[in-house]
Amino acid sequence: MKKTSYLFTFILLLLFLPLSLAHATMDVKNMNRPLFLSSKIYVDKSDKTFKEIVKSAKFTPFNEKEINLGFTRNTTLWIYFTLYNSGEKKETKILQIRNPLLEDVSLYKKTQKPQHKGTLYQSIPRDELHTIFEITLQPKELQEYYLKVRNTTTALRLSIRLKDKLDYLKDEYHEQNIIFIFLSILGLLFLYNFVLYLYTKERVYIFYLLYLFALLFQQSTYLGITQMFAPSWFVYYDNLAVVFKVNFLFISAVLFAKSFLQTQRYEKINKIYNAILLLGLIEILLFGLPWFYLPEVSIVTALFFIYFNMYAAIYIYRQGEKEARFFVLGWAFQLVGFTLMILDGLGFTSIMGELTDIVIFLTALEAIVLSLAFIDRYSIFKKEKERLNTSLMQELQKRQEIVELEVQKATVKLKTSLKNEKNLLKELHHRSKNNLQLILSLVRMQEDETENKALRLGLQELDGRINSIAKIYTMLDIKEDLQRIDMAAYIEELCEDIKALSQKNVTYEYDIRNILLPLRSAGYVGLIVNELVTNTIKYVQKEQIRIHIKMYKKEGRYVLRLQDNGTGFSLDDAAKEHLGMKLIVALVQNQLHGTLTLQKDSDFNITIRFSE
Repeated sequence: MKKTSYLFTFILLLLFLPLSLAHATMDVKNMNRPLFLSSKIYVDKSDKTFKEIVKSAKFTPFNEKEINLGFTRNTTLWIYFTLYNSGEKKETKILQIRNPLLEDVSLYKKTQKPQHKGTLYQSIPRDELHTIFEITLQPKELQEYYLKVRNTTTALRLSIRLKDKLDYLKDEYHEQNIIFIFLSILGLLFLYNFVLYLYTKERVYIFYLLYLFALLFQQSTYLGITQMFAPSWFVYYDNLAVVFKVNFLFISAVLFAKSFLQTQRYEKINKIYNAILLLGLIEILLFGLPWFYLPEVSIVTALFFIYFNMYAAIYIYRQGEKEARFFVLGWAFQLVGFTLMILDGLGFTSIMGELTDIVIFLTALEAIVLSLAFIDRYSIFKKEKERLNTSLMQELQKRQEIVELEVQKATVKLKTSLKNEKNLLKELHHRSKNNLQLILSLVRMQEDETENKALRLGLQELDGRINSIAKIYTMLDIKEDLQRIDMAAYIEELCEDIKALSQKNVTYEYDIRNILLPLRSAGYVGLIVNELVTNTIKYVQKEQIRIHIKMYKKEGRYVLRLQDNGTGFSLDDAAKEHLGMKLIVALVQNQLHGTLTLQKDSDFNITIRFSE
């Protein structure tokens, strides 16, 4: 009975052993399925050694093309598979572990030392985007392999491909070319917008350049370009800067969105943007530290920002801000790419293993559309400026017409007012002249009836003084200018009137050079001339009396000079004895605020200087 039981068990082992080996074995001569489908996995959370894994680990089959465990800081993924060379020749294959961000990738064989690769073991820039191992199998050789993968800063995500060397080189060359093309597009857009900033000096271009730089920085690491060209120390620290890079990317995007969409005009939206900015800075300080490392928080914040940014752009566009339309379109591409990348990083999906170039493609497409958005924004602003200029010109023209109409009305009123004022002034002058003429007639009537010689002489002097004032109003009555008196005509007429009242032989010489005085000053000068000429005629005891009157302007002051052929007198004595000279001195000093000098040579010469 026992022998029968042993035999049955042996038969079952013979039946199921090929099935179990089939799942974990791949023939390198017939690689018709992904290596993961021919592998088994074990997720280790206790940091076991390779010997412990071989001895006690329970591997389970894995039926997906890619594995994604998300952020697993204390987890090690072990992958077990066997390779068999059924051919008659030696076979060399390339084992590619697809994920440029993997830190520790080690390949173990029971009979050989392990090979350690990944960003933590990278001493020089590598030649390939992903981690690779070269595997050689002799004819009919069956070999077991254990692949150890560990990640602490990014998601533990990978797929495995086993390829012929030539096929691998073709695929690697093709993948690198695609990445370089899209990164070159981003680089050219960076230079293009930098030139635009130099030309326009607009702050929005600075924020967009910062955003493009953050995209280039982040995508270069995500796609493996940094690991290929950067020195090992930079790769090491770049690997630790996940939180910083994620927050730097969305912070720069926030600054660009705020500036482009002009969110300060929308208070609530602007406050949310500011809160996201503050949150990003706090997360860099709190969650980027080795002893408190939580990149998931930054990624979730970035995911919230991505969708809020789209909502804000659509809302602002619907408020009538046409320049937001290209922003909405461009950000829609980035929203898809970033969402896939974030969900992949959090471990919710493994789609990025199959669509490795989708993010960089959408990023380049978004950058192109946003660059077009600047052109569209400029075109909209230009049209708006032209519209505002046209509206402003129309408004200015309308206001100018209103002003001109008001000016015309005011001018008519002013002319009417001036005309009325002029008429009133003429009437005032006319009445003043008539009143003075009436007074003058009364004085002359009194003079004719007076027999007292001294009184008659006094009345004659009064007649002359009144006449000098009345003469001004007579001249104003016949002239258009009611403000200034032509002194040449005024003095000549005044002197002729004085001469007519005298029985003596008097000749005048005039030298008055285009002098026009205000009414007030002209009246004082007329009284002074009247007194001086009257005194000359009165006191010069010669058959022929010569009087020379000169008036001119020099250095801003008026000069009146009267010269006769009399013997003259002392100014101080004359001022004490003669009323006329007292009047002259008072008028010169008190009214004209001028000076009076007397020169006595062979002739009598008096000079008066005053300002207007």
